[in-house]
Amino acid sequence: MTYVSLYRKWRPNTFSDIAGQKNVVKTLKNAIQLDRIAHAYLFCGPRGTGKTSTAKILTKALNCQDGPTVSPCNQCESCLNITENNPVDMIEIDAASNRGIDKIREIREKIRSSPLKGNYKVYIIDEVHMLTTEAFNALLKTLEEPPSYVIFILATTEPHKLLPTILSRCQRFDFSRLSIGDIKDRLGYICEQEGIKAGSQVLSLIARNADGGMRDAISILDQAISYSGDEITTSDLEAVLGLVSNQALFKLTEIIFEAQMEEALSLVNQIVNQGKDIKRFVNDLIYHFRNLLLVKECKSNERLLDITTDKNSKLIEQSKKVETFQLLQLIEIANEIESDLKETTQPRIVLEMGIIKLIKFEENRSLVGILERISRLEERIINGEIEVKTMDSKVKQSDEKTDVNRSEVSTSKKIISSKNESSSEKDQKAVANSSLTLNEVKNKWEDILDYLKKKRKMRLQALLRDADPIKLDDNKLVIAFKHEFHKDSVEQEKEILAKIIKKIFGIDLQVKCVFSRNKSKGSKENNKEEIMQHQLVKQAVEVFDGEVVRIESVD
Repeated sequence: MTYVSLYRKWRPNTFSDIAGQKNVVKTLKNAIQLDRIAHAYLFCGPRGTGKTSTAKILTKALNCQDGPTVSPCNQCESCLNITENNPVDMIEIDAASNRGIDKIREIREKIRSSPLKGNYKVYIIDEVHMLTTEAFNALLKTLEEPPSYVIFILATTEPHKLLPTILSRCQRFDFSRLSIGDIKDRLGYICEQEGIKAGSQVLSLIARNADGGMRDAISILDQAISYSGDEITTSDLEAVLGLVSNQALFKLTEIIFEAQMEEALSLVNQIVNQGKDIKRFVNDLIYHFRNLLLVKECKSNERLLDITTDKNSKLIEQSKKVETFQLLQLIEIANEIESDLKETTQPRIVLEMGIIKLIKFEENRSLVGILERISRLEERIINGEIEVKTMDSKVKQSDEKTDVNRSEVSTSKKIISSKNESSSEKDQKAVANSSLTLNEVKNKWEDILDYLKKKRKMRLQALLRDADPIKLDDNKLVIAFKHEFHKDSVEQEKEILAKIIKKIFGIDLQVKCVFSRNKSKGSKENNKEEIMQHQLVKQAVEVFDGEVVRIESVD
């Protein structure tokens, strides 16, 4: 007998077999019970979430000999024909290969005939977004007013590509990605029926790599059974999927914490040479960092982490070696690596560069990194974790008794000293001692933009990229904009910008925004004397016995 793939063998046959889509199932069952069957449905959602299976079950429910019923018998001729993919009154069309207007015309001709055996003639058009515009237009009238015995079920993964006139004629049902729990339950049932031994950890790993699709999950299970037989282990599944083992993830994370560059690159080289999928490896590393973060921050994490007790203990032990802000930074860097991998033709190089960034994540010597470390130090001082007795005394942690970096100690002394001054005295002192020049502001302008980006002030950063600092005088920084709308927008956030400038330069500056046309006015006044001394200007004044009233530039 010909082998049948598991995803075909275990395709849902009743509404109760459909995993996860509770809202969709409930609505369709109620529609059948209340005799409120619509003439056109739109099933949309990611692949493998049950759109086509639900369409076939709905057809069964409507054409069953006991129907319309919410519980098709799966024994009558109509139900069996649909199960065996040999239906009489169900016409399934793949719009990806039948996308032209001729196919739609053919449908319009055939819907005139009544169903042969069932109550309804059901047309299931899969990947309907692939139809041409002409085909959609030909379908419109038929879709709006079909015969009473005709039902259209349109299925698509990209509903945004459908014409609004099509969408308005259908009842829309959105199929969501399945949760790991829903996939595990279904896989567990299939394994039980097939006599396959697969532990909870194995099923969780399959569910996580299925990306919310039941068909993908069952296909992975089928592949794993072909590899390992009646009993599937975690190592078998890692081999099938090209995954990196948990042991390797723990080892690499330990190496990153200890900043052992050669060992890290050697381990990465070993992983790549084993043929592991680089993108999947980075995803697993992100997931590992996420687990470390959760066990560190959440005491009751059973609902968040679907892992064994042994792995949970290892995560707790490893999480003690790192701070929360460090884990957040590691996840951010790893996400950047994942994003870069999508656009590169050299994934190995991107991975190696990313590993170096992960190891040197604390060596960020940019102005943004320094400011963040100062902020963290200030918070620790305020919270009493660091005690400062005098300006010359050593700074110590009250609890852990560890030394603090010398640069951070010096910075903390300045912070404590500044806190003892009144705000007015501090401002006067900052202005008096300031030797800040316009060139220094211009040189640090990119650092200001980087800081805004780091703090997720993307809109303000974008607006300031259109601007240039043009004048620094009397404790006032003048910024010129090329577009008046940008100037008006930044003026509403001047206080935020002033605080960031103070954080970077340590000086309170007022911010004034001007339109770039205003910039020429000041330059004319400053250069008027120079222009008056020009030989041609002198001759013109003498000849006409006149005077210079104003100076204008011609663009």
